[in-house]
Amino acid sequence: MADRATFLHITDAHVSASGAPFERDDRKVDVGGLLAATREGPLELLFRRLAERLTRDSRTLDGVFFSGDAQSKGVAGGHELVFKLIAEHLGVASDHIVSVPGNHDVPRDADPGTAERYEDFVRVWSAAGCVVPWLDGIDGWPAIAEPGRHRLVAADRSWAVFPINTSNWSHVSSVLPEPLRSHWNTIPETLEPGDATVAAQLRSQLQALARYDMARVSEHQLEALRALVASTPQPDRGRQLRIAVMHHHLRSPSLREELKPFADMSNLEQVRAFLRGSGIGLVIHGHKHEHATYFDHIYAGDADDMHRVLVISGATFEVGRETDAVRLITLDGLPHTPEVKIEAIPLPRSGAEDLRPAPTIRRLWTTGVRPAETVLVSPGAPVIVEGTDLDEVYARALAIAGTNAKRGILIVHLDLPDDDGKTLPLPSAYAVPDDLQGDERQAWLRELVEWWQLDRSQLEPRIPYLHGARLRRYGGKIDQIARIIALLRTKPSTRAIAVLVDPFRDFAPNGAGEEFASFCLIEFRRRDADAGRIAVDAIAFYRAQEFERWWPINIAELRFLQREICEELGYRPGRITTIAADARTISRSPTQVAMPIVDRWLDQAPERLHLLADALVHKAVRGDAQASAVREWRRSLAELRTATNGFNSDGIPVAIEGLLTLAAYIEATATVGDAELPILARNLGDLARVNETFEHSTRSRAAFNRWSPVAQSLVTALERMTDTRLPDDRLKAAGGGEGAP
Repeated sequence: MADRATFLHITDAHVSASGAPFERDDRKVDVGGLLAATREGPLELLFRRLAERLTRDSRTLDGVFFSGDAQSKGVAGGHELVFKLIAEHLGVASDHIVSVPGNHDVPRDADPGTAERYEDFVRVWSAAGCVVPWLDGIDGWPAIAEPGRHRLVAADRSWAVFPINTSNWSHVSSVLPEPLRSHWNTIPETLEPGDATVAAQLRSQLQALARYDMARVSEHQLEALRALVASTPQPDRGRQLRIAVMHHHLRSPSLREELKPFADMSNLEQVRAFLRGSGIGLVIHGHKHEHATYFDHIYAGDADDMHRVLVISGATFEVGRETDAVRLITLDGLPHTPEVKIEAIPLPRSGAEDLRPAPTIRRLWTTGVRPAETVLVSPGAPVIVEGTDLDEVYARALAIAGTNAKRGILIVHLDLPDDDGKTLPLPSAYAVPDDLQGDERQAWLRELVEWWQLDRSQLEPRIPYLHGARLRRYGGKIDQIARIIALLRTKPSTRAIAVLVDPFRDFAPNGAGEEFASFCLIEFRRRDADAGRIAVDAIAFYRAQEFERWWPINIAELRFLQREICEELGYRPGRITTIAADARTISRSPTQVAMPIVDRWLDQAPERLHLLADALVHKAVRGDAQASAVREWRRSLAELRTATNGFNSDGIPVAIEGLLTLAAYIEATATVGDAELPILARNLGDLARVNETFEHSTRSRAAFNRWSPVAQSLVTALERMTDTRLPDDRLKAAGGGEGAP
């Protein structure tokens, strides 16, 4: 799925075939050969420069939005000129151009919903195959014959654009009451019977008084839009970003006051209700010739639930106001952390370099609390992310941990849906070793979580704060999980907590040389859920939490604990809340979330060390179990190499005990006359010893720089010897060969 899309927004071009005046310079005299300036020339130069810029920056447009008023005061030719500029300079296919009519694009006094009203618009935009709004009186109702003509949808369906016609009642004459209507047309001659010129002026003024430039979206169009949105294909994952393009504004984008009837949309609240109900996240419009970007918060009646819409008001170019002629709109972070960047493109001057004003950037997603943005007001205040979709919450928490909550307090609430009780949650974007998929991905996660929850480990001298040991054997004797089960069996209790920090073991009087888990405390909360069921929530506190690699593993571990408690009590797992006092995004390698594979084998699968040693000694692989051990060994070497590639201030666990054990097994079973095996065992032992020296050092950058090249050399030697003794063609197919266990 693409995470970026770029569009060009054009509005209120106000051009014509005969030329629309545009005197941007101070002309005090007329000089022969200097023609009067028009809007068409600078606009054509802008498009040529924009095409050059896009090519130079290797950017392509995913679409063009034209939000109306191609024409200048209804003079013909504007539609053709704007469409030609887009087609000739930008290379955007017609079916990726979204166009809506503006109030200057419809003839005055043409009745709403008639062919006459949309003749020019249909002849240019619709005939070319552009995406246009459903038009009253033109398109069928209630059946929509060609839905694809009225929406633009991304190939991966991550975004969708819906044009809306707000100009059906623009410049329409009001229905006068009787008897005024019967005498209306005779008033000019009655007032000025002998002066035809004045009578004509009066007639024009009277017609203007009876004409209203009303913005409105018809009931039929709103229903058609609702059906179009509902039938739009959805992305495979994440939420679809829905965009509305219209001519008129939702509210005034500036402080300028406009004194006229129907200055705002007549059924504005009905339109806003549609935007909310259809999940429109971005509205793009023109009309007011003002550039602005703001959030519109739409509530449903008396409800507290708020829908937030980002509104982009596009300006045009006018004398003295040329800095925002058109704009590039880039969507980033799709689908989970959508962000909009608006780059104003000034009207260029011949021969001069293009200006690049600073872009405006707005986040379309909120952190999940209400009111939505209050968490971001006070610097250093806790930031909250919440949601029910693991992929979305992970992406947003990761983004926040690197920006608003960087090295600050980040609270994440995750309401996972009911599951099968077998698989553990892991974001689809989480990179596991070797890009494992399906069952292997889940097996990797489960082995990792189960290792962290062991009540005893042979590696405890290196990691005395193993989570399971602290939870199930605190102080060598207290099973805190069993205690929590007993507390929650009969009633809720705020005492259903477990601690993982032991001051007697972990703290030093002066704080020097301390090393203990970031996972400090967890509370399980029993509450009444729906349908008479009881849920158990988990609230975990971390003195520091890394979100790129560690947070997803923490979530899987908390779910593992929830299930253990709920299976014993007959309850169901509820919300998971993590509270990080120091949020970070610094990890890059899977080795940073656990002890290396070869070391964990000592606790979880010691037989794999025997199988691996046997394969290396006898240069043969027999059966699935031995093939799996060899694959895991190769993966362990890859992780070791990754650990040597870049310094990390938090340190990376490195293999020691597993390497020494494997070396001992190889030495014990080595065949006589095989000169490679002593070298292999020696390399394993040497790598274990340099790793141990590094782990017991300060693990500073200087220590890393001393350790890394030596460790890399030994890893390279082990990889080469493994490939020599166990080339791919010696790995038997599933089911194994002779002697398979």
